[in-house]
Order: sequence, then structure tokens, then C-alpha cells
Amino acid sequence: MATVTVKQSALVLNTFMAKLQNELVAADVVTWKEHDAEMDDRNGMQVIEQVGPKYKITQTSNGVKDLSSGVDDSVFGSEIFKITETFNANMGWGDFVKIRDVGEARESEALMGAAADMANAIDAYVLGVAVKCSNSWVGTLGNNIDDTDEVVTAYTRLREQGVPDSDLRAVMNFKDRQGLGDQVLNLAGPGEEAGKALRTGFSGNVGGVPTLFTQQLPSLTMGSRAGTILVNGASQNVNYKDVATSAAPGQYMTQTIAIDGLTGATDTIKAGEVFTIAGVYAYDNRKQAALDYLQQFTVVSDATAATNAVAALRIFPAIIVAGSGSGGDVNVNTAHATVSAAPADNAAITFLGTASTAYTPRAIIQKQAVVVDTAPLILPATGTAMRRKLQKVPLSVRMWQHSDFATGAHSIRFDCALTANVRDRMRVCRFNGS
Repeated sequence: MATVTVKQSALVLNTFMAKLQNELVAADVVTWKEHDAEMDDRNGMQVIEQVGPKYKITQTSNGVKDLSSGVDDSVFGSEIFKITETFNANMGWGDFVKIRDVGEARESEALMGAAADMANAIDAYVLGVAVKCSNSWVGTLGNNIDDTDEVVTAYTRLREQGVPDSDLRAVMNFKDRQGLGDQVLNLAGPGEEAGKALRTGFSGNVGGVPTLFTQQLPSLTMGSRAGTILVNGASQNVNYKDVATSAAPGQYMTQTIAIDGLTGATDTIKAGEVFTIAGVYAYDNRKQAALDYLQQFTVVSDATAATNAVAALRIFPAIIVAGSGSGGDVNVNTAHATVSAAPADNAAITFLGTASTAYTPRAIIQKQAVVVDTAPLILPATGTAMRRKLQKVPLSVRMWQHSDFATGAHSIRFDCALTANVRDRMRVCRFNGS
């Protein structure tokens, strides 16, 4: 067996990293952050990020507002971020020892295949989290995209919800690319977006939004839920302060509601499903007015009915009504309001899509919606190992060579640790064709 040198190991890892970075199309869709001293094994590789307060703004004529009764409360929220996932690629030593120079490394089908497959797996995971987290879903589920207006509809929904223009990315599949045809505008020259674009990354824009086409969009299979599904009990709205602190990753501004009317005693509802409630309209807390469409809610955790009802279905956004509550909660709830009114008892719930059917949503994502937290894995005490970090995103890959004395087997593995954490679900809008 030929000797594997440190120089040879370095060129293999460098080439693996170059291929991985070139194929990682989600690199510019979401935010990436390497862990720091706040996130370590003593706190379970998790960190709590603060969410700033909002305030009710009032207008006063011929004077200033009388604050003799006190000022508004400042309620800070929080979200929990964790690192729990690792990704691995591996190969036999026989492939590895054949790589003696950069040219051979680039030509190695095993090495290129491992890097590309790892990138595809990471893309599918990150995009799966980012796309499914949203409560907004426009268009007709199941339809492909063949007109720019269908993309702009999602952009309009985000703008109506106060999401700014910066760092927006539209993610679609290649059938949409074909359907849109020459409606996809090429990125102009070597500008900022063109300079950032990966070889398999952003290839144009639609409605001014940089556009990515990929096969790694997630598929969501709806639960078996059936029947006339209803809200079970009135006054299920909450105060913002009670949902501002996340109890688990991805639970900021979520709550549980009770529903019934399912015809199957053990019907299921899947995380990522979207529904509306009769009479509950979306609310613009900036201009303090109801919008002209029903608020959409997404299911945060899988649920299974017990005797045709779900006692605690976790949803986003929390049902926060402007002007509700008492004392300091009134202005705080108005500043963070999500709906025009609380749902009535037995208000009809309408889910998007057909039960037990799979759909592939497209999405416009603002980078700040999801943060991918990464951590460099430790270097092992045995064998030969080294780490390298991607240049575009702070993702470290560890390469570890191993030989088994008893069996004579030789192997090499590539590992990285990352977790996609939801920061703000409102900054994503799913869409399909009209």
C-alpha cells in the first residue's frame, strides 16, 4: 500500500472543499454563522438570541402625548439556536491513494462525487427547513411556475408583511426555469449578485429578485386530516409577552390551539401545513389596520388526533389581537398584533392542499429568516486528520484517515457539523403557480 503524505492529504481536502463550495447552492440563500464562546458543550451547543421589542406609535395634535399614566412596556423576545446535525461522506483508501497531484484530485470521480453528494444533502436539508418554516403560501398548490406574476405575488405578500427588499432570494426548480423561459432576466455584468453567484447558483432574476433553480426543494406530504375541522373554544388569543420567549428551537411567537371536527379518530396533521381560520384576517401592525386576506398559520409540530380532536396544535404566528389584554399588554399586543380578531368557537379551519398528498412549494427567502449555525469538529487523537473552512461560508470540514491493524482495511471520511435554525418565519413566503 502506497504511503499517504501530509501534502497529499492537504490537496485532497482542498479539492474536496473547492467542489463542495462550488456545489453548495444554499450558501447565499440563508445566513451562516460559526459558533463562538457562547455555544459550547456546557450549554448543549445552544445559544439564545434576543428579539427586540416593538412599540405602538401614536399621533397627537396640538401638543405631545400625555404620559402621566406611564410609558409602554418593553418586551424582549428570544429564540433558541442549536447545533445538532452532522453530515458525512466517506470512501475506501484504494481511491484515496491514487490521488497524487491536484490534477488527479480533480479528476477523481470518487472525490468529486462525495463532495457533490454532500453539498446536495446539505442543500436539501437547509432548503427544507427554510421553505417549510413559512406561514405564508400563495398560488395553487401543485402548480408549476410559468409566469413572473406568480413570483411577484409572493414578493408582494412579503412586502405587505413588512419584509424589506434587501437579501431576498427566489428558489424554484428546473421545470419553472423552462416554464418561465426568457422571462428570467440575466444578472447584469459583474455586479454584486453576479459576483456572488456560484456556478450552479443564481442565474438571473425575476421581478428584481435574484433567482436560484435547484432540484433540492423539499416535498411536503400533508397529513391524513379530514372532516369539517373547527376551532374548539373561543378566546384562544394570547398576549405577546407569553409567547415572546422560545421554549425550544423554532418556537418564538408560537402557541397551541385546540381543534376538533376531524372524522378520523387518529388523523394526522404535519409540520409545515398551512391553514386559515374563518373571520381571522391578517393585521398590519405598522399602520394598525387589518389586511384584505385571511391570516395564514403554519403547523410547527406534527400532531395526531385523539378521538377526532387535537388538544394542543402548535402554530405560527401566535394569535395576537390589537388592543387586547389589560394594563401594559394592550399597547404591547397592538405593536405585535398578527390578526384582526380572535377566532370564535367552532370557526371553520381550512387547510391548504389535499390530505395525504405531496406538494413541492417554491419560496422567496430573505437571508435573515434562517441562520445555519456551524461548528468545527475536534481533531481526533488517533489517525491522521485535518480541517479546512469554506471561503464563502463559515463551514469547516474535517478529513480523517484511518487504518485498522486487525483487518488491514483503510478508509477516509469527511465530516461537518451544522444546523439550520429558524430566526423569523415571516421572512419566507412559499408559492406555486396560479
